[in-house]
Amino acid sequence: MIAESQFYRIVVVEDNLGDFVLLEEYISDSFLRIEVVHLSTYKEFVQIISERSDFDIVFLDLTLPDKYGIELIKACTELISAMPIIVLTGYPDFEFAKQSLSLGVSDYLLKEDLSATTVHKCVIYNIERHKSILKIKESEQYYSDLFHLSPNPLLVYDEKSQLILDVNAAAIETYQFNLEQFQVKKIDDLRIENTICAEMDDNLVVTNKQSKLSLDSLECHQKKNGELLYVASSKNNVIYQGIASVIVSIENLTKEVLYIQEIQLQNKKLRQIAWMQSHVVRAPVARIMGLIYLLSQEPSKDIDHEHIYKMVLKSSIELDDVIRDITQKTNEI
Repeated sequence: MIAESQFYRIVVVEDNLGDFVLLEEYISDSFLRIEVVHLSTYKEFVQIISERSDFDIVFLDLTLPDKYGIELIKACTELISAMPIIVLTGYPDFEFAKQSLSLGVSDYLLKEDLSATTVHKCVIYNIERHKSILKIKESEQYYSDLFHLSPNPLLVYDEKSQLILDVNAAAIETYQFNLEQFQVKKIDDLRIENTICAEMDDNLVVTNKQSKLSLDSLECHQKKNGELLYVASSKNNVIYQGIASVIVSIENLTKEVLYIQEIQLQNKKLRQIAWMQSHVVRAPVARIMGLIYLLSQEPSKDIDHEHIYKMVLKSSIELDDVIRDITQKTNEI
């Protein structure tokens, strides 16, 4: 067997000197460049780990004088996560081996099965696998941070059951439901029917492909306190905790929609004012003009001037009321 030239720093926590010497011999046969640190107790292991963090792998005997068994494994896996731990034992116990691996141990070896080849493969395989696991965890943490720190509300729901599985802080802040309240809802429970889209003026909405506000994609959702949210959403299929799911990115367009509603209301009032100016005002103005024309003619016994004056006054009052109404509606815009 060709010895590995890569430099490795190895910790062996073993209180039996004979077992340590044998393991050290196998390690020396497998690697050209090594540093082997021998410890006999858990207390010594805690001390050296507090001083150094550059070790590549740990061989851990299960029966140390000051700690042993499951208690020892839990303590060591909680103490370190940056390096793999290889458990050494003299007793074959398959159930205990499974339990050890579930607690975070990288491998489980019987002392009677050790050889230079076994040790070589164990060190190389577990160091490389641990590096891969750390990369996966870092990647998961990175995407978890992207999810939870996103300024836009994000929701994940089960593609089959439609139940919401997870939400980020922005979704909790926007909708005012906590995580537990979200997780008993289906994604469609957030939506309500609303006629705002049908009533909205297309001329006031930019509907090209680059627009974030499009009537075709606008949805109406409801917050916990009953307030309405007008949102646009985009969806992508993901695998979340082993479940085929959908992640929904929500863009809150409530301010934009309410702004358009306000413009529509102003336009409606402007149309009312325009109609009043073109129709309501013309009637008293036309009467006044006709009456003034009669007054401007030669005196005639057939013309009742007093009656005409009263009609002019009445039409003037009517015109003044219309002007006041127009002024009031204009001030409301």
